[in-house]
Amino acid sequence: MAMSKMARSCKDAAHQHERAAAHYRYSARHLANGHPTAAAKERDLALDHSEKARTEETGLRPDGVAAAERTRSQAAWHFMS
Repeated sequence: MAMSKMARSCKDAAHQHERAAAHYRYSARHLANGHPTAAAKERDLALDHSEKARTEETGLRPDGVAAAERTRSQAAWHFMS
């Protein structure tokens, strides 16, 4: 992988992680304010961004496979479903 393509993939993955974190914060605020429907919507958006980040990161790995520990930790967030 060319260095510029790798840098772009890293930047894209970082952006997706930042967006996911922002949606998780919004979800927590909605829950604290007693709005579970809005919280669920934000959670779903956060999960979408996390999945996009994971896809970008998989492309960065030399073997192209996501680490099992990573997928297990992501599965932990699905408890909110």
